[in-house]
Formats: sequence, C-alpha cells, structure tokens
Amino acid sequence: MSTDPQPGMREDADVIPSSSSPEPEARQGFLLRWRRTVTAAGILLLGVAAVAGAAWFNYEPEYVRAARAEPEYTYADLRRRTDGPDHTLSDETWEKLHADFKVRLAEVEWIQMEAMHTHRPSLQEVEDAQNSFLASSARQAGSRVARALKEFDLFKMLDDDGKGAKDQLDKIEAEKLKEHEKHKNDIFTPINPVDPNELEDKQTKKHGDDDDDDDDDDDDDKDEDAEAKKNGKAGEDDEATTAEEMKERFEKLQQAARDKAKKAEEAFLKLQEEREKKIEKKREEEQQRLEDELAQKKLKERKEILEQTKERAIEDEKQVLQRVSLYCMALMMPMGYEPGLLLAQKKKNVGIFQCDEWAVYSNQSTMMDGSSFPFPVHEVKGPQGQNVSLFVPLGGRWHTALNRDVFNQVWLEVLKVGRYRFHDWIVKVDPDSVYFPNRLKEVMGRRAPMNEIHDYADEPKQLDCRYCKKTGFETQTCSEHVHWMQSQGGSTCRKAVELVGREPPIDCGCSCNDFACDVPQNQAMYLNNCRFGLHGPIEIFSRRAIAMYIAGLPMCASLFVHAWGEDKFIDQCMIKLGLTRVDVFDIMSEIACGEQPAPCGQFDTTFHPFKNVEKWFACWNFASKYGHGPEDRLAAIEVEEEDILNKLKEQNDE
Repeated sequence: MSTDPQPGMREDADVIPSSSSPEPEARQGFLLRWRRTVTAAGILLLGVAAVAGAAWFNYEPEYVRAARAEPEYTYADLRRRTDGPDHTLSDETWEKLHADFKVRLAEVEWIQMEAMHTHRPSLQEVEDAQNSFLASSARQAGSRVARALKEFDLFKMLDDDGKGAKDQLDKIEAEKLKEHEKHKNDIFTPINPVDPNELEDKQTKKHGDDDDDDDDDDDDDKDEDAEAKKNGKAGEDDEATTAEEMKERFEKLQQAARDKAKKAEEAFLKLQEEREKKIEKKREEEQQRLEDELAQKKLKERKEILEQTKERAIEDEKQVLQRVSLYCMALMMPMGYEPGLLLAQKKKNVGIFQCDEWAVYSNQSTMMDGSSFPFPVHEVKGPQGQNVSLFVPLGGRWHTALNRDVFNQVWLEVLKVGRYRFHDWIVKVDPDSVYFPNRLKEVMGRRAPMNEIHDYADEPKQLDCRYCKKTGFETQTCSEHVHWMQSQGGSTCRKAVELVGREPPIDCGCSCNDFACDVPQNQAMYLNNCRFGLHGPIEIFSRRAIAMYIAGLPMCASLFVHAWGEDKFIDQCMIKLGLTRVDVFDIMSEIACGEQPAPCGQFDTTFHPFKNVEKWFACWNFASKYGHGPEDRLAAIEVEEEDILNKLKEQNDE
C-alpha cells in the first residue's frame, strides 16, 4: 500500500496516531471533554461577574429610587400647578396693607429728611471751613517764602551775572508747585466746594505783596462775611421752613393713613362680623337640619316600634275581650225617657247592648199604651207573684230614691233567669249612664285582683245542685259531696263536679257549677266605684258575689231599718257577708261623686247622668273620639302614633 500523501492534504499535517500509539484513545477523549467543561465554566463565571459588576455599578439606594420615582400629586397640587396659588385675601385686607405701606413710606422719607438736615453743614460751617483752609494755606505759603528768602543769595546772583538768580527762582517755584500738589488731597472739601481759582484769587488778594491793599481786602472780607452770614441765616430759615412743612405734610399723611387704615380696619371688622354671623347662621341651620333629621329618624323608628307594639296590643286586646265575659242588665221604668233612651242605644248597639249578653228588666212587659217594648223585657214580680211598683219615695240623708226592696226583687229575678251564671261579671247599668263595655273588660282583664276571677268548672245548662240522688245519701247536699270529693285526693273543682255529676248508683247525679266548690274567697268580689261608697249608675259584681248576696239576704235583716237606697244597702250587706270589696275609682265619672262628666273626655268606662238622647250620644261621640278607657293600651298607642304622623307631616311641609 502506497504511503504517498492523499490529495488535498499537506505533507506536514499532523498524523493521527494509530491504535498502536503509546497514549490510548480513551484518555484523549477524557482530556478533550475536560477542556470543554473548564472553558464553559470559565465563560459562565465571566458572565456572572459581568452581571454582578453591572448590578453593582447600577445600584441605587432606596431613597434615590424614591426621589426619582414619579411623585404622587394630589388634586390640590394639580390645582396649584394649573391655576397658581389660591389668593384668598379680600379687597379690604389689600386696602389695609396698602395704607400701612404708605405710612411706612412716609416714615422713611421723614427719616431721610431728618438725616439730611442733621448731617448737612450750614453755610456758616462752609465759610468757617473755607477760612480755615485759607489760613492754613497762608501759613504754608509764608513758611515757603521764608524758606525761599533764607535760600536767596543776592551776592551769588550778582556774581553769576543774574543767571544763578533765575535758576534759583525757578527751583523755588518748582518746589512750591510740588508741595502744593502733595497737600492737595489733604485739604477738607466742603459739601458746596469753592472753585480753587477763586480761592487762589482770594489768597492773592489777601496775602499779596502790596500792604496797601490789606485794608481793602479786610473790608471786602468783612462784607463777604456779613453777606455769608446773611445768606446762611436765610438758608437756615429756608431749611427750617422746609423741615416744618415736611413735618406737617408727613403728619397729615400719617394721620390720613391712620384714618384710612382705621376705616379699612372697621370695614374689615364689620365684614368679618357679617361673615361670622353668616357662618354662625349657617352652622345653626346645619345643626337644626341635623337635629330635624335625627328627630325625624327617631320618630320613624318610634313609629315602627309603635306599629309592632300596636299589632301585639291588638292581639292582646282580642284575647282580653274574649277572656272576660259580661252580663249587663238595666231596670227600666215603663214610662218617661228611659224606654226611648234604651231604644236609641239598642238601634246603634251601644251601651249595655254591646255586652256579651244583656237583659232589660221592668215591672211590666208592655208599655203604658199597651204596645210591646221594642226589645225583650223581663218582668219583675213580687214574692207572691204580684205586680211590683217602681215608684218609690225619696228620703235619707241625701234625699235619694229608697229603691232597696225593688232591686232586691230584681236580683231575685236575675237569679231566676239564671243567665248571669254563664259570665264572669254581672254589671247593673242605669239607662241614663253612658257606658263602654269594652273599656270595662280591659280593666277587669288586666288589673289584679279582678283578672283572677274565672270559671273553676263548666256551667251546666240545667242547674240541679240540691240533694244527692244516690241511695243512702239522700240527706247529703250536692255541695257537701263536692267538697268531700275535693278533699279526697286533691281533686280540682272541675273534676269534683264531674264526679258528683255521674248518675246513680255510681254517684249523686248532681248538676252543679263551681258554686258548689270550695274556691278562694276572693272569687266573691265587687267593685266600689266612688270614694263616698258604692254608687248606683254602674254596679259590678262577680257571679259568685251576687249569688252569695241573694243567699245571704236574711243575714242582712238588721240593715232594713235604715232609709237607704239600693246601692248603699247592697254595699253594706256585702261588707257584712265578708265579700271582697275592691276600690276602683277610675271607672265612673258622676256629679254625685264629686266629678264633672261632661264633655266625657276622661279615661273612664261610665259617665252619668245624661237623661235625653241628644246629650247621651253627644257624650258618647266625644268620649269615642277623644277619650279611652283606663286600661285601653291600643288607644294610647293610636294617640301617640297619630301625634308622630302629625309631627312627620309638619317636618315634611317645612
């Protein structure tokens, strides 16, 4: 095989070592990779160093960056950049400042005039300075002449044929001029300088060689001194006059400036006062507006509370009206105004006709002309079934109707009818009493101890509660058996009545109500409606109290000897029987009780007396519109709500 070089290859080119070379190929590859790795690492380190150096040289502190950062301008900064400064000084302030500036300017001018007058020399001082200068110049000239004479050598001049004398005179003159130039700047120069030529002429005239002219010069000097003194005095007078005028002018300007400044200050103070008044007025208006808004807000909040309270009060009133039951009755004369008055009430369903149950009692079932009454009437009979007269005599301390016996017959008839047993309270009302049953219900249902009156057992339709029907117990009353049942095992009144009501042979077969039970004593209760004692326009009894009154009449036999009306008698009898008497003086407004019922705007349940239809309904209408009951919570809420609505309307109108 030929060893000649291949085409395109240089003869001196490196020969790739063969496998038979002393260094293996693996080591050569490792070295090659190592060189490449080191080179790349070096380049990377150089790049990192370059970046770090650039970061170092380009580093800026935080405050530098903050300073170079774009500033945050507020709206006020923008306004100042665009519109310039906000000049808020008023014209009055500028006028005051301008007047103060004029005063200061006048003061500066006065100070300058004083300085000029103080430091400016007078003509006399100038003349004295000039004379002193001339005297000094004369002394200097005399010394120079003496020195020249001392140096003058006449014999030498004669020896030199006059040539030396001329040179000597020139020398003296040159020294004279030189000395003059030397002292020229040291001479005092007055404010009004004198011409040097004039001084030289004066010096020549005053110190000339000719002695004959000295006297003339002295005369001239005296004349000039007199003239100078005269002119100086005149100048001083002129200066004094000018200073006085300037002073007077300055004082006038100063006074004018003060007046103007005072006026400007007064105007400024007046304007400031007006502004303060406006600000105060605006502040008061703003405060009033805020107070009105707050008041309106409170009224609205109160209105919302009242609406919620009103809803609860309506529900509570419904419950009270349903819980309390009234049996209302009236005793009517068959003639006179009472039938017509009750008929008018019946037509409008007011008065006793608004109760849960009502009844009208009279001594006859028809009217005097034989016609029937326009409403049901229970006829009252005597003990033997005979007719009863409602005409009674007047007597007693207060000369009242002695109607005790009549009403005792009425109460017996009430018990006979028996409808009162189905209600909590029995209310006797005179026909001429303006009566509001719902107001009375709220009092009885919300006030203690009246709100403790309730049924302890169901009321049977047919009451049969006399003797037990069970064999062997015929002599035992139903009431005794009920009491025994209550004592055995703690049975309630309702449960005991139910057990005793079982038919024989199980039990007695008694049909009883809670009258047969052992109940709290306060269940027999009545109300005292006047501080003078019970009055008859309205009488209120619990059903147990009226039953005990009828049953206990024999015990009150000792009271029959008194000339009392029915209200006085029943009050004293119930006290004697031990019934519960409760004073409630805000349920009736009556003249006989020391009150004035008309126009019926008080918070009562009954107003008395109103004996014709017009007066009765006038009272009823006024009380319905402007009054309410003692415990009428809904009416009080409605009144407050109406007041709030009126206040809100007034604020909206304003």
